[in-house]
Amino acid sequence: MLFNYIINLIFKKIFFYIRVKLLIMKKFITLLFILTLGFSYSQENIAWNRVDLYVPANQAGAYLEAMDEFYSNIEMPEGVSVSLVRYFYKPKDVKATHSIVFAGPVDGIIELRQIRSGEGYEAFYDDLDVLDAKIVSNSAGQSLIRMNTDSERGNWAQSWQWRVEDQGVFANAYLELMKNFKSLESYVALGAINQGVSRDGESHYIYSNQGSFGDNLKGGPQNQKELEAFDKFQKTVAPISTFLGTTTEVNVKTWN
Repeated sequence: MLFNYIINLIFKKIFFYIRVKLLIMKKFITLLFILTLGFSYSQENIAWNRVDLYVPANQAGAYLEAMDEFYSNIEMPEGVSVSLVRYFYKPKDVKATHSIVFAGPVDGIIELRQIRSGEGYEAFYDDLDVLDAKIVSNSAGQSLIRMNTDSERGNWAQSWQWRVEDQGVFANAYLELMKNFKSLESYVALGAINQGVSRDGESHYIYSNQGSFGDNLKGGPQNQKELEAFDKFQKTVAPISTFLGTTTEVNVKTWN
């Protein structure tokens, strides 16, 4: 019996080792698949840092003036932008009213971080300290697949968020959806949220830039083929993801 126990224990350890190896290999293949998709279908994927703020309505103008005073007087690293955006539509649990979004190549964002120091930045913070604005959350991530990067950017944008369990299936379904959305000419991106994730576990997003309030209202499938493609996308990702909601924002000002 002792011999059988030892043999069973050995086999259990072997099978556990194999399962771990297979899991590591699966994650590696998924990561490789995502990186390959990003290389094939995107142009210069970007990193971003999003700082969500609560700004009292009567101080929004003063907050913009303080940001403009600083960011209009520094030399922005190549490819980097800083945007102040205002939430227009949002779930009731989102307490933020505005966001500051830093976006661009990783090296550029690091360089901007270094620029955001010294007396000028301290004076900027002194201007903010007299206001009642508060940081609500701080998150960071990167784009994975970007499309229509050369299209003109409008002031409106919408973001859909998911908790995704299988990145490969999700990315492939997204690409299939985009192939059939011929009416979409504005900038759109699939991306990942890597830091500052909430308890909901949001991991991926689709971001779509829209020109105006009217464009925002008229967004979505424009014909039967696009409607069928959207329905197929939803059915494909439903078993491997959880939809967490949307937000719509309006650009206040961008510095780049």
